[in-house]
Amino acid sequence: MVLPEGASEMAWNIGDEGFEMVLSTAVPKLIGVHAQEAVAPLLDPRGWTPDDVPVWAVHPGGRAILDRTQDALHLPDSALTASRTVLREHGNMSSATVLFVLQEALAAGPTDGTPVVALAFGPGLTVEAAALTVVGA
Repeated sequence: MVLPEGASEMAWNIGDEGFEMVLSTAVPKLIGVHAQEAVAPLLDPRGWTPDDVPVWAVHPGGRAILDRTQDALHLPDSALTASRTVLREHGNMSSATVLFVLQEALAAGPTDGTPVVALAFGPGLTVEAAALTVVGA
């Protein structure tokens, strides 16, 4: 997707209350379009499909980002429970928010061996991703 000239995917406003991030409406669309290709290098070598991963720790950059990721990967609501909880309770705390999502997901008590995929979105609309397995639950 190409944005109009001069448009920015992400912008930061600095005010008296701290930083406020503004996302273009193009961001969730871009994430939705590219979600499958972003996770394929994690899933394919393990023989996993999105259905094989019950926990998705997705950076909650906003409801639309979570919705587009869920739709693109055909995930059940339960897969994004931790992401939606962190968004509701804390909002978007930039890329590091995914660590709070992982903490929330682990607090839910997944069993040893449970696959988890973590996705964080950052500057320039980059995606950092990791395939994890719960150990020592």
